[in-house]
Amino acid sequence: MMKKIKYCLLLAYSLTLVGCSEPSSIERWIDNPTNNEIKVTIDGNELTIPAKSGVNYTFEYGKHTLSYNDDNFNFVVKPAQFGESGLVNPTQSNYFLYTAIYSTTDISDEEATKILKSKKEINNIPVIINGEEFEIEVSAKLINDVLIEKSNYHWDYSYDQPFPEEITQNLRLKKKQSYHERLKKLYRESDFIEYLKGDSGEEKIGFTYNPKKFSDINQYVIPNIDLNSIKCKEGRQYMESLLNDWNHLLTLKGSDFTKPYNNLASNDAMAKSYNTESQCTKENDPEQTYSKVLRPFIDALRDTRDVNFYVIK
Repeated sequence: MMKKIKYCLLLAYSLTLVGCSEPSSIERWIDNPTNNEIKVTIDGNELTIPAKSGVNYTFEYGKHTLSYNDDNFNFVVKPAQFGESGLVNPTQSNYFLYTAIYSTTDISDEEATKILKSKKEINNIPVIINGEEFEIEVSAKLINDVLIEKSNYHWDYSYDQPFPEEITQNLRLKKKQSYHERLKKLYRESDFIEYLKGDSGEEKIGFTYNPKKFSDINQYVIPNIDLNSIKCKEGRQYMESLLNDWNHLLTLKGSDFTKPYNNLASNDAMAKSYNTESQCTKENDPEQTYSKVLRPFIDALRDTRDVNFYVIK
């Protein structure tokens, strides 16, 4: 049995679906952690989301548009190789991925600090305490993505799941041997502040809020490829086919999207892309022009393979 060690340097200062038919959609929580009701429009469908709450929304696979606060962005919803949960954060509010240590024995703050630093779990985060700005070290990561994917952050407990006081593992330990494990929880900002404060006092704690224009958030981009630059005929024809398949994919929705996407992004498809390189030899492609445009294209597909949602131009 392991007990949770609550570690926080801030307080020290302050104080895949399988089936017979193709899947066609995924349900995702749209969260509103703010104190005010908000309105979000998805593909022309306006949603009213109460304060400190959210709504479940079913997204068909394919391209979508989300509008909020007179701004909008495009995104793709798709199958994922290791699809997990996540949430949509239209207000770009702050969330915190906090790391706690569970141990079979009591460990000191110094030991906890050493463990967390060795695993690069401690970050410098700007904070406002009693009206003054500081940058403090804390075993948490600040997240304010508009699309927050578990596949990117790997939390063990979501914002609505409490940390357990104890966890049970099947361990075979020698006498006097100890074991520890790091577990992560996603917090809304207000809940994270309450967790940090605990019973320590009445300090006013806050964090800066820095939403971006939707046009400035990270976007997934298929590289701009000049087909005429590819000197190898076989490579040029294959790359032209890939680009046509990709552009066609973004016109599809639901189950019509699933199979073409899997055909484009599967390991077999990527292997076929590389096999075409064998036809682009030093004789017909001495400057390896096909390889130079192929790799960024494949890397772009791989970058999003494990997520269900990503922003596009």
